[in-house]
Amino acid sequence: MKKKVVVEGPILTQSGYGEHARFVMRSLRSQEDVFDIYAIPLNWGKTSWIFQDDEERKWFDSIINKTAQYINQKGQFDIYVHVGIPNELKRKAPITIEVTAGIESNKVAPEWIDILNRECDKIITVSEHAKEGLEKTVWKVQDQFGRPHDFKLNTPVEVVGYPVKQFKQFENHKEWLPLDYDFNFLCVAQWGPRKNLENTIRWFVEEFRNDKVGLVCKISHTNNSILDRNDCEKRLQDILKSYPNHTCKVYLLHGDLNEDEVHNLYIHPQIKAIVNFGHGEGFGLPLFEAAYCGLPVITFDYSGHRDFLYMEIDGKQKRMFASVPYDMKKIHPEAVWQGVLHPESEWAYVKPFGARSAMRECYKDWGRFKGQAKKLKEHLLSKDEDLFHKMAEIVYGGEIENDTTKVSDLPKISIITSVYNGDEYIEDFMKDITRQTIFKDKCELIIINANSPGKEEETILKYERQFPENIKYKKLEEDPGIYGVWNLGIDMAEGEYITNANLDDRKAINSLEIHAKKLYKTPEVDLVYSDSLITDRPNETMEQNSSMGRRYTFPEFSLDNLKIMNMPHNNPMWRKSIHEKYGKFNDKYKSAGDWEMWLRAANKGSKFMKINSTLGLYYFNPTGISTNPENNSWKKKEEKEIYNLYCDD
Repeated sequence: MKKKVVVEGPILTQSGYGEHARFVMRSLRSQEDVFDIYAIPLNWGKTSWIFQDDEERKWFDSIINKTAQYINQKGQFDIYVHVGIPNELKRKAPITIEVTAGIESNKVAPEWIDILNRECDKIITVSEHAKEGLEKTVWKVQDQFGRPHDFKLNTPVEVVGYPVKQFKQFENHKEWLPLDYDFNFLCVAQWGPRKNLENTIRWFVEEFRNDKVGLVCKISHTNNSILDRNDCEKRLQDILKSYPNHTCKVYLLHGDLNEDEVHNLYIHPQIKAIVNFGHGEGFGLPLFEAAYCGLPVITFDYSGHRDFLYMEIDGKQKRMFASVPYDMKKIHPEAVWQGVLHPESEWAYVKPFGARSAMRECYKDWGRFKGQAKKLKEHLLSKDEDLFHKMAEIVYGGEIENDTTKVSDLPKISIITSVYNGDEYIEDFMKDITRQTIFKDKCELIIINANSPGKEEETILKYERQFPENIKYKKLEEDPGIYGVWNLGIDMAEGEYITNANLDDRKAINSLEIHAKKLYKTPEVDLVYSDSLITDRPNETMEQNSSMGRRYTFPEFSLDNLKIMNMPHNNPMWRKSIHEKYGKFNDKYKSAGDWEMWLRAANKGSKFMKINSTLGLYYFNPTGISTNPENNSWKKKEEKEIYNLYCDD
């Protein structure tokens, strides 16, 4: 039985915790065999929401809609994962997990310790610094009798950092981001007390006032709006007014950037190093991304980024960045945040001369810094730890068999669809099937028009023009019946795997991918199948439907179970080779020919397997061949004939 896990956090925001929440969601998605995933999106301050309209965003939206329906039905969860700061944490499931970046200072607030001890069962954080802050903070308090004692964390803490991301390299960086000088530093930050941006800019200008050197500031204050850009621009101008006639340049880079654009900043040939002169980092994601892209890093030797800016050389941990001297002092009064940043806690204060000297040294001897950065890049990219799997196992609470199957490993999949009187369904069907996660890369859709009196062809040809490499269309002069169409589709199929897709049914967006991966991983199995929700309304989707949880929940495969019911039902995927061994569908049947085919194969030793996921939406069509009450008499005769043939011992 899969565990129902709900993630609550700023999943859709352009924030550090937004990225963290998406990492958790991706980790759970990588193990959909064991997790039934739900999500509740939160805001994070005034930060913008992600703008990409890609497959992942559609998946997030589908999970969020599914969650709203489930909560309305008073559904319960097995595991609750909260991503953010502990102040917002409340137990919402038997197992409650806090995923947090911890705090950038050297102590966590007593309010955090109280909540974490009361409300959660385990904590997942991003760095050893964050873990140390949680575990080593001790506050002296008095109990109800006035006796002193140590108040500290008792909840276990695990560390999972961030994974390396893949990105597309641009061909002409200088056209994409034109810069006047050949040597530029990069700073990526949100304007606020912790990031120390004003001093960073001042120290740069003071050091390179008369040099042809630039500083690219990818910054915002609260979000990526025009008003925010104007605010950042004014702040920047106010700083630069103090330095008239400077030769060096400071660039403001503001607004939405996708992952490819962000990573191409790190490999831009005119951007030579990234600087961070803030007060502390829970992890330091921009520094990590820059490091695995081979960009030299200039920063202080304190807090979360130490986890990835060191590497072992000759048995010793060696610093692989330009280290800037700093002092540990109490946080600014303006940075105190009741219940989060305690006034007694400390963080790093970079020394101005040290920051300026480190930038100057990098400018003068960049080759040495670049050589060091290349070694660090190789080290980071050589790590083979699967952090998605690690995160999933911690949430799961035990070992999960690791699925290393890649989409590129999968063979071609042929989807066979029969069209007859389908005007009402064809547009929504085509939308649903072409949105499958592996449709463009791995699928061919074989659509056979069984001499339908409808006008489906216009819609089919429209999609064929959009997906010329993926759609095959054939119109017949007469209708050979559903199984005659399927047999013709099998003859046309180029795929090693085959599945059928009914015009009035719908699929989870990753249904074909999950089925194909299960077949790929189990070569001894000829067919896989899964459960389906049931709806009485046409053209609903897996994400938005009126099933109210009503579903076909099929048993695990056995020949005895198959004799009782057609478990593959509307959601099978099978190897084309099954037809070479056991023949094709018997086209004399109108409704139960698939059950007969599967019984024929299973009686001769073919093995099937259930996927323990709900991956389909079955429309209980009142006029359908198998669901129309008017067809019951001949339908029962078919089923009885097949039962007597294979099941009557």
